[in-house]
Amino acid sequence: MFIKKTITFLFLLSIFSCSSPYKFWQKQVNKTIKTHLAQKPSLPTPPNTVWINDNLFMDKTEVVNLNYLEYLYYIEDDSSYTHYQNQIPTNGVWMDKEVPFSDSVKLSLSLGYLEYEGYRFLPVVGVSYQQAINYCKWRGKIATQNFVSSRENKYRFEYRLPTEKEWEKATLSFIDTTNIENTKYGFDTSIISPSVFNLSKKLNKSKNDSTPIPPTMYAYAEPTTLLGLHHTIGNVAEMIAEEGIAKGGSWLHVPLQSTIRERIRYRYPTSWLGFRCVCEVTEIKD
Repeated sequence: MFIKKTITFLFLLSIFSCSSPYKFWQKQVNKTIKTHLAQKPSLPTPPNTVWINDNLFMDKTEVVNLNYLEYLYYIEDDSSYTHYQNQIPTNGVWMDKEVPFSDSVKLSLSLGYLEYEGYRFLPVVGVSYQQAINYCKWRGKIATQNFVSSRENKYRFEYRLPTEKEWEKATLSFIDTTNIENTKYGFDTSIISPSVFNLSKKLNKSKNDSTPIPPTMYAYAEPTTLLGLHHTIGNVAEMIAEEGIAKGGSWLHVPLQSTIRERIRYRYPTSWLGFRCVCEVTEIKD
């Protein structure tokens, strides 16, 4: 029943994402991206990223379970046992009191959220700030090695967490900021209602609330921002370079907590906290 409910939810989501007003909005997105990319410098685009400006790229999505499992697979072979163990997310975050589910559901998520095959493209959670930093460093090293070994021109890929300024600028790209409502979420609110974001409808949710299980969504669900970024608002709040601050709100936060300018504080890994990376690409001169 647990898996059946999840599959049904994702199926309905996929239908909803393809319906109007999404189609109209995504046509605007495609047109904007095409115009934007015409100005892109001749740099290679890192996988699953969009060009922001200069030599800076940003992940289209939050880092998902599959990405993080790949990281764990690699470091298990070439790192010490202690380092590997220290990079494993805290699955017990689903048992926290703030998670509004029954104990049996919490236990199921604790045991299977990261590794269950059906959750591969859900955002990774339970990750600390330092674990996110370590993931970024590893990703840059692997990307640089793979690219340098297969191309004549050599480039360095340096992944990191975005600064607050970079995150906000990317989220608001190409939005008409003369309309104050648009600046709250980075969308034209006359077309895309904030109700479509994966946010909480109310504070202090109870165990009886009809929250989908799991509460996080497929990372590539639409709508995207005009720059092509998924889930900048909602799903999971995103760690940034400034430690202890997250942006964008999550499935556990209400809309007023999740506006672009709002800061969400954290001290440790949670079930509502994830991250996305930015990447700086520079040519390696001989």
